Amino acid sequence: MTVTASVGVDVDSLHHYYRIHGLDEEAATNASWTIGVPRFLDLFAELDMPATFYCVAEDLSIEDNVNRVRQLVELGHEVGNHTWRHPYGLTRMSLEDMTREVGEGRARLEAACGASVVGFRAPGYNTNRQLADVVRSTGHIYDTSVFPCAPYYCSKAAIMGLMRLGGRRSRSILGTPKVLMAPREPYIMSIDEPHRSGSGGLMQYPVSVVAGLPLIGTAFTALGGAISASTVGLGCTMRRHLTIEFHAVDLLSLSDDALDPTLSIQPDLRVPVARKLATFRRLLSIIKERTRVVRLDMLTRETGE
Repeated sequence: MTVTASVGVDVDSLHHYYRIHGLDEEAATNASWTIGVPRFLDLFAELDMPATFYCVAEDLSIEDNVNRVRQLVELGHEVGNHTWRHPYGLTRMSLEDMTREVGEGRARLEAACGASVVGFRAPGYNTNRQLADVVRSTGHIYDTSVFPCAPYYCSKAAIMGLMRLGGRRSRSILGTPKVLMAPREPYIMSIDEPHRSGSGGLMQYPVSVVAGLPLIGTAFTALGGAISASTVGLGCTMRRHLTIEFHAVDLLSLSDDALDPTLSIQPDLRVPVARKLATFRRLLSIIKERTRVVRLDMLTRETGE
């Protein structure tokens, strides 16, 4: 059996990180797009690897970002929908507002990039039955919002609790613990419960977790090259598909990019870009050698034929 893998990059602008940490976002810049995205494009070009960039449509108010999203398509990458304005409370919205967030995100991204946008990732990895219905009804063919990782969920809960005790309130939300029971492999979501396999729902590609470790950029940075490579290698033997997830800020650094020192609260931003690049290059090389790397839009169409 050939193992498949997909690589995604969430292009969250820096102001969302100020919001996560309950900080004043006045000093936020466009560095995720102007620095982070080009660095990932260079890395993927070096490895001859396709990827999906999950973009927030409100970022298209900046002309350079419109040019960049077009470039993504020209270079053979997929553009995915990460909503219109990246509301962390998306699952708590009314049906009307939720549909507008998801539908406007898709429509605006398609108009900007000139390609079909059929994949969706929710802010904060949170979904529920209503959101899953909205994603399907707005023309998407797959979702990749489920992240069944207990260490991530518990650490997020602890950090948000400590912030509240310290008088700061995160804009992020914890989401349902049902996610911890979701399948680890791709599955068709139940029409009644998106965290269970069933019928009637979209194809779901959960963010991969191997031996309790998440295959995401912040974890790779924290664990370092050797442990990350071992975990990815184990995943290539344990899973039939790996969903690898990065954020554009994963290739930013306070020291290299003259970012606002306030963002030192984000631990991975204290790590030099060269060190992160070396780690990411090492593990992505393993993935390329041991799996078939494919965009999720293409994989979904293949499996649906």
